[in-house]
Amino acid sequence: MTAPNDNGRYDRKTLVTAALLLVGFGALVYFLPPLMLMLGGNNRWIAGAVLAAVLVLPFAGLWLRGRYRRKRD
Repeated sequence: MTAPNDNGRYDRKTLVTAALLLVGFGALVYFLPPLMLMLGGNNRWIAGAVLAAVLVLPFAGLWLRGRYRRKRD
């Protein structure tokens, strides 16, 4: 998130973005078990790769955000 404003609060854009990311990742995790069962019927390795990708996704996003902010500052 961006740094707080002078009054110690985050701006509306930051809060809306954080809420959308939280809801989106929550929906992805909610639908992950049926997706893995569907893929696991064909190939267990594909289901494992999907799980690994979902677990790495937040860390990759934070890493990319950090790179962007370092270049910007």
